[in-house]
Amino acid sequence: MRLRLLIAKAIGKMAAMNTQFKFRLMDLPNELIAHIIEQIDSVRHLRRLSRTCRRIQHLAEPVLYRSIRIRSGYKTDQIITAVSARAERAAAVRQLEIPCDDDYLQNYAAVEALLTEAKNLKNLMFESPECNSNSFEDEEDWQEMSNNFFEPFQRAVASIAPLVHARPLQNLKSLTLHMNGPESPYWTIDDRSIGLVLHPTLTYLKMSCVNILDNILEHVHQTEKTPLKHLDLEECNITHGGLHGILSLPAALEGLSLGENCHNIQFFGDEIDPASSHLFQMDSQTTIAALKQQQHSLRTLAYITTHTYYQHLQLARWINGKKNTVDAGFADFAALEEVTLLGQCPDFERAMMTSRSPPNLKSLTFKAKDAFRQEIGTHSQSDSPLALVPFLRAPSCSIPDALERLNVAYHDSSPLGANRKLSETTKRIIRKAANATKEIGIELTVSYVDRRNYYPPYLWGEPAPTETTMFTGEHGFVGRFIATGTTVEDDDDEEDDEWETDSD
Repeated sequence: MRLRLLIAKAIGKMAAMNTQFKFRLMDLPNELIAHIIEQIDSVRHLRRLSRTCRRIQHLAEPVLYRSIRIRSGYKTDQIITAVSARAERAAAVRQLEIPCDDDYLQNYAAVEALLTEAKNLKNLMFESPECNSNSFEDEEDWQEMSNNFFEPFQRAVASIAPLVHARPLQNLKSLTLHMNGPESPYWTIDDRSIGLVLHPTLTYLKMSCVNILDNILEHVHQTEKTPLKHLDLEECNITHGGLHGILSLPAALEGLSLGENCHNIQFFGDEIDPASSHLFQMDSQTTIAALKQQQHSLRTLAYITTHTYYQHLQLARWINGKKNTVDAGFADFAALEEVTLLGQCPDFERAMMTSRSPPNLKSLTFKAKDAFRQEIGTHSQSDSPLALVPFLRAPSCSIPDALERLNVAYHDSSPLGANRKLSETTKRIIRKAANATKEIGIELTVSYVDRRNYYPPYLWGEPAPTETTMFTGEHGFVGRFIATGTTVEDDDDEEDDEWETDSD
């Protein structure tokens, strides 16, 4: 019986070997095969499929090379060899992510070659290998990296023949750049890197840990405006002159995130320009003058600052240099609809809301450690529920008819525990604020942000902060915040609740 079974199996195998199988996928037209290939989200499976035959390879490679992520020089060498062998491969590249791994050497010359070859590249992200450490490159290594990376951008804005006829990166729309400097967490925009902000096709630009100083336009002779729509500056050392210079370039900027150096300055002792940061606190009028260059188009504005002054050697600037506050500073920003303030800055709130606010303002967001508190010299009626409410506590506050939402978040520099609770005092403040804002047609939402031990800039692979809603104007307290956080007696405890109101 066993012998008969073995013979049957052997015959079955021989029959299978002699049977002519047909790959049914190949009966389909190219359009349908290409559509099926588009649905494959695994690069490994796509590679295996592309090796089945030349026809499938021809259809799969545009998808395979569309989005590329490289972290090491070995992978960069492989990619540049592949795209150099066939021009259609380089033409297929649309998205390129280069989060360099500090455990592996990177071939920056090959990175430059890839940026030059990828004529249709639309989205680019680059992270230098040491931007997330304190082992920054020395001057020689940094120059090698930065020269190779900035070179294609220099040629991209060239206006002299024959370079103008062979400019790379002419389809680039989005650039995210996280970089450190030589033996420093900060790098500086200079004549080599100015092509980043002069680029003729970029509509989105995000940069972190960069010095944007008064002389930013020192070597710029370009008169044409750029098409940039969204500018995101994170953890930057920026002066009033630097802000004015960089905002003079776009034709119609729609979104600006102005992020000052709030975290890195706490961990690194590197000297920075003493005139940078605290822009609104030091001179609201000059800051607003720089922003007014985009008042005709600016739709969203975020300002990230810190109320702590770390530049102890330049305290004279803080004591003697502070200018007067500005009222109705944004009254002529007719396009402005969404405003975010991260960090305490009464001068910004006052410039935004006092006397005349932006007429079409729809949404306000405020994030800080002490969300509800009464600032010195703010609301004229200290007993009013609005005297503690961000933005609405500004003196002689003008509330536009278009304003619909006020989002407030408890945002701290240290992570908050999952079991964090609100005191009854804080809950009463939130309820009173919600009732007061509801009467004037504004819905209040309160949340908290858990940072998970990371701080900006958030790099590749790092978890972004999570925001959890605690209170909405429609449903009141939600989730675990429905239950009582502490008893009233707990409010008299010697240990202050860090979410309590902090009245100055």
